[in-house]
Parts: sequence; structure tokens; C-alpha cells
Amino acid sequence: MYMMVLIEHDAFEDIADDVDFCKKLLNEQNAFVLPSTCFFAKNMFRIVLCHPLEKFEALSERIKEFCEAHYKK
Repeated sequence: MYMMVLIEHDAFEDIADDVDFCKKLLNEQNAFVLPSTCFFAKNMFRIVLCHPLEKFEALSERIKEFCEAHYKK
């Protein structure tokens, strides 16, 4: 099972697209998600939901911290 999450690029200071979002998330938070460009879509990322709940909660926290760090102020 998976979930696609919309990225509102206008809300971020320095995120160009879904690939940029995913690369920066991996580099800064060590959190791996797939850009929707891999699936011929735009402005989203994909999270796989087959892991234990604790891992999903940790991923969610990392994504939250990343977004807070990159939101336009």
C-alpha cells in the first residue's frame, strides 16, 4: 500500500519540484520517499505504508521537520 502526498511548491522557499523535494528530504532528514515524476505525475511524493507504525511515525516527524525548515517565512 502507498500514499501520494501533494507538494505545494509555492509554500516553500527553495523547493523547485518533487524531485528536488525528495532529494533534499533524503539529504537533510535521511528520509526516503519517491518523487511522483517516477510515476509520470507531478508535484507529489509517494510514501510506502508497509512498514511498522513506529517507522511511519518517525518518517512523518522527519517530513514535518523538513517542511518547517523550508516553508516561506
